[in-house]
Amino acid sequence: MWTRRSALFLPLAAGACATLPGGPPLDAQFTNIETLSESVHSGVSSDDGEQRLTMRLCRYPQLDLAWLWMHARIDGQFYSFVNHIAPSGTDATVVDGDSVRYADAANSLVFERKGKVSAPTSAMVSGACLARKSATSAFGNGDQRMEATIAFSPERLYSGLNKGRTEVFGKGLATVTINGRRVEFSGPAQFHEQGQTNPRFTAAFCYMTLWGDGAASTMLITARRREGYLLEGDKATEVSAVVIDPPAPHRAISVTLADGRELGGEASVVQAYTLPMVGNTWRGHMVNVELGGRRFRGHVNDYIIGDGVPYRGTILPASG
Repeated sequence: MWTRRSALFLPLAAGACATLPGGPPLDAQFTNIETLSESVHSGVSSDDGEQRLTMRLCRYPQLDLAWLWMHARIDGQFYSFVNHIAPSGTDATVVDGDSVRYADAANSLVFERKGKVSAPTSAMVSGACLARKSATSAFGNGDQRMEATIAFSPERLYSGLNKGRTEVFGKGLATVTINGRRVEFSGPAQFHEQGQTNPRFTAAFCYMTLWGDGAASTMLITARRREGYLLEGDKATEVSAVVIDPPAPHRAISVTLADGRELGGEASVVQAYTLPMVGNTWRGHMVNVELGGRRFRGHVNDYIIGDGVPYRGTILPASG
């Protein structure tokens, strides 16, 4: 819901996101910083994959700062909002009870989970911003008034790909209102939480999160890691090898599971977009995926820095 409290936050975001030409990136202070960070994300796709909504909040309570991301694809148009210096409040979020609420100080982006982190029963996300009508995200306000919500119903869960990370898959109901026009859609969805003190975004990676009926998967490729899992119902099978093509409209995927199964398929990009990240570029891809005879919706995200991502097992140039 668009509230006076949300509206009061927006001029602050616009002013704070100004920076001098040729100066350091706005979020340079997050480079290699070791401090508590609380990242929470939810995304939902329509069943046909054409409508999308993804929202992410990352709180740094010891810095009193937060990252806010809101991205929506509605009727073929893309809307983006990014702010990396929103006031967060200085209290760490208590995550171990029967419910949790993550928010920035202005409540512009709020995530609420019911049930314990190891057994969530529902989640609700709500956000309001002034977005840009652009797939090239930039810091600060645009001219598109956007409000969005996700009502998430969990079906299966996995913990352990990264320490302190829980990923939940299920169904989502999304509402997105752009300049007063409301669109609603439902379909496969994901919700995750991850707290850590290690610095974020220090190494190149390719991250895949796939959501389907009866199955879901997360996979990760870095210079040192090539792993993931496939959830079938509530049973998890680890990924022993994964290979994917570099960023392109269609990317071949090959997965070998720990039980010996080999799955082949392709990720087709529905929407590509970028956002600035500590002086580099993070590349998001909303995708439809056919893998091992199953249909998935989800994301393949690429952060290509340094020696690049070893998509096929060897380091590629940083240009991807």
